[in-house]
Amino acid sequence: MRFIYLAVLVVSFLAAYVYTFDSKLAMLGDNASYYILGKALSEGEGYTDINRIDHKSNNHYPPGYPAIISVVLLFGKSIISVKILNGIFLITGLWLLFELVNKITENEPFAFVVAFLALINSHMLWYSSIMMSEIPFFCFSILSIWAFVKADHEKLSWKDPYLIISIIAMIISYYIRSLGVALLGGYVLYFILQKRWKPGLAFFIAFVAGALPWFIRSQKLGGGSYMKHLAMINPYQPELGAADFGDFVDRFINNFSRYITFEIPSAIFPVKQPEYGTAYSAGDWLLGLFIVILFFYGIFSLPKYRWLIIGYILGTLAILMIWPDVWIGVRFIVPVVPVFILGFLYGLYNGVLQLRKLLSFNKAVSPYWLLLLAVLYVKPVNAIHDQAKIPYSPGWRNYFEIAKWVDRNLEEDVVVSCGKPSLFYLYADTYTRRYKFAQDPKELIEDLEKHKIDYVVIDQVYGNTLRYLLPAVRQYPERFEQVYHLRNPDTFLLKFKR
Repeated sequence: MRFIYLAVLVVSFLAAYVYTFDSKLAMLGDNASYYILGKALSEGEGYTDINRIDHKSNNHYPPGYPAIISVVLLFGKSIISVKILNGIFLITGLWLLFELVNKITENEPFAFVVAFLALINSHMLWYSSIMMSEIPFFCFSILSIWAFVKADHEKLSWKDPYLIISIIAMIISYYIRSLGVALLGGYVLYFILQKRWKPGLAFFIAFVAGALPWFIRSQKLGGGSYMKHLAMINPYQPELGAADFGDFVDRFINNFSRYITFEIPSAIFPVKQPEYGTAYSAGDWLLGLFIVILFFYGIFSLPKYRWLIIGYILGTLAILMIWPDVWIGVRFIVPVVPVFILGFLYGLYNGVLQLRKLLSFNKAVSPYWLLLLAVLYVKPVNAIHDQAKIPYSPGWRNYFEIAKWVDRNLEEDVVVSCGKPSLFYLYADTYTRRYKFAQDPKELIEDLEKHKIDYVVIDQVYGNTLRYLLPAVRQYPERFEQVYHLRNPDTFLLKFKR
């Protein structure tokens, strides 16, 4: 049956992936930054922002995913190729998920159901066709856990190839996303509860040794930017200052409420999109608590390795609870969506098994009935299919048209200041830089002078352009000259007179 399950998963993946594949750039910014860093590595420029005139060493994004992209770019500069690679990571991770769940539950049909529902989850499909690190992280984190459960736990030995794969995959996961440290939390909790101190310490030391080079580099460059963002009230409005204890308490409450009522339910069943900015209803709380309680019941009911899974999930959620609460969305838990599906489904399945015993019902219960939940996945999958076929919004269309105009008409190596510099660079192929988030227009102008900006873009896609850049242009109109203008909506390229 295993090969039949594999065949069904592969065929289903190909059908779903082709159906939902989006060739457009996602309007995120991070995806373009990953591509730029991968391009820098592939061209021998080091881990630098080659879209900046100073080629500044990057200290924000972990280097794992850009390193993966750099390998693809050695064979061509196609963005589509990078997107397809993410699809390969998805199907690989799903097969490892099947093997992992089968190992834990010793129930092949149930393992197939989990993998299949994870496959048609719209969040997993959408992130598998954009240049983001969530799906590669999912693949390597599942590889780490799968290899760990395959290892010989009677005599854990450094000669065991599965143990070595588990540790290496854990470290790679960390280099892809810093949330990979939660994997270490899962392993350490597992060993502590088994009172196996030496293996737990060995995993900890191996992780620290693997992560140390990136940590040392970050410290030499002034410290990791994520930690700096965590210390701010709002990373997008630095003028608000640093967060104090009360801010962290508010942040925890806000994040906890949002994840319970909106994001975890939406991650498992993407039927209802979160309505941010609205009050949480009693129905939202009841549904969210039901799903979360059933998830933890399912994980606690697993025959084996429950504490490893619990430690991984609790570690992930603990980090996300102190995340700046302006960073919202299912995105941050996408890599663990299949684990949430596993726990929720096993909670349902085991609940039915316990009810069968209670009612003295002797007939075997197949897990295939859980596939009925696939009905809830159809509409969200259709939605991302429709989204993939829609062209760029007028604002983004004009933004990229301005960038293409810059590439065709301006001299090489001009410096353009804009709201989304990494996305602009992919089409303009010239130096870009974000303007300073300064409330005082004079301070913003001085920053443009300091960094020798040649042009600025007034766009209709980034709110901070209207908050910071546009007031400076209006207060100092003599410093700017219109070079190019697109309508519907109005988008301007202005020359900055230094």
